Amino acid sequence: MKTNNNFTILVVDDEAFNIELVKVYLVEEGYKVLTALDAQGAVEAVKLHSVNLILLDINMPKVDGFRVCKIFKDNQKTKDIPIIFLTAQVDVEYISKAFEVGGVDYITKPFNGVELKARVKTHLNNVAYLEEIKHKQFKLAQLTVTDAFTKLSNSLYFDTMLKQKTVKKESFWFVYIKINRFEKINSIYGYYTANKIIRTFAKLLQELAPKGAIVAKLHGVSFAILVKNYDIKVMKNLYMELKKGLKEHKQLAKAIDISIVFQDVDAKSGSAEELYERVQQSIEKLQNRGENYLFI
Repeated sequence: MKTNNNFTILVVDDEAFNIELVKVYLVEEGYKVLTALDAQGAVEAVKLHSVNLILLDINMPKVDGFRVCKIFKDNQKTKDIPIIFLTAQVDVEYISKAFEVGGVDYITKPFNGVELKARVKTHLNNVAYLEEIKHKQFKLAQLTVTDAFTKLSNSLYFDTMLKQKTVKKESFWFVYIKINRFEKINSIYGYYTANKIIRTFAKLLQELAPKGAIVAKLHGVSFAILVKNYDIKVMKNLYMELKKGLKEHKQLAKAIDISIVFQDVDAKSGSAEELYERVQQSIEKLQNRGENYLFI
């Protein structure tokens, strides 16, 4: 859970005295405080800083607090920042409007320091709780698409993306890699070292893959990469870099022998199932010929 000094609060009020008073209360609690005297200053502050909570005066000249709130709520990047309105008004309709435009709470003027601190703390606790939930959801989502052993994408995620691309008739490269004679690696190096070799190889693939590529571990000791439709020279360079990387790594150079198929996919290449069948047949041809790579 975050501590107070991890939170940044923006105070917006056209009265400098009110800003200083609120700031004193908040700084006492250890919060980081930003200030603005008008709408423009508020918008600029949020652009430049990561703000966790906004205390916003309603009665300001030119652009009032209601309109400022709407500006933030209409922006995808700022819509989730909670806004507490500061107001001298106690009229029910006035307060109702504050909630209608997106405010989460209101504090009446003149300020009561104890109330101000309590309301701020409550809403920042909510912010911290929601962030924690989002983080856990993200981690869970990552687990569902990640191969726990190698930390690459898993076969389920890879197959889903491959099918999406074929259905949309996109052009891309489907790179299929298989480690040859892995049973021999197991027998020579043992289970623990053999697993370490696989993880090291997976890391090398991830490091060498073009930016934005999807690198996955499939079944057994098969791997795959989805890459956008680069020129064939880029893909040949990828093969050379992979070959160089294997050669320069002492353990991999001794243990790893791979077959790799580069399939240039376009709208006429067929379904995902057909792509898999094609690369697997090509892998068998390579192994029969004693060759290492093939472009199809």
